[in-house]
Amino acid sequence: MEGLSDVASLATKLKNTLIQYHSIEEDKWRVAKKTKDVTVWRKPSEEFNGYLYKAQGVIEDLVNSIIDHIRPGPCRLDWDSLMTSLDILENFEENCCVMRYTTAGQLWNIISPREFVDFSYTVGYKEGLLSCGNNLKTLCFFSVWFKYSYFLDWMFLSL
Repeated sequence: MEGLSDVASLATKLKNTLIQYHSIEEDKWRVAKKTKDVTVWRKPSEEFNGYLYKAQGVIEDLVNSIIDHIRPGPCRLDWDSLMTSLDILENFEENCCVMRYTTAGQLWNIISPREFVDFSYTVGYKEGLLSCGNNLKTLCFFSVWFKYSYFLDWMFLSL
């Protein structure tokens, strides 16, 4: 795949970044929004002009079903109403791939449909999974942490 000459190096960098962001002390985060089922926190980034976000919620379902919905694949289209297509372009190993997906237009198509190409990476960590996508065109980065106890953490970040 063009632009991905060293997949192992990119995967290692993403793993280290995921662990670093996941390990940020709780008192560094400020609540941005809270509902009955979900809490969203933010903190100023030290790497770019903006915020790091993380969200936490509870999902009651089977562990494997939740994992199937987090990893790239057809289950993503079941819950993400903005995503109109998703293709796995290349699998490198069980935990990483390159995927292309398109999103629907927004606000009566004032924001046009978009296409993204992401490097997706998932790794076991503590009692759960850390999963992220690194956009190969804009270097936008998001991550998800899934703990096996049906507890889901999301972090939306940028590198």
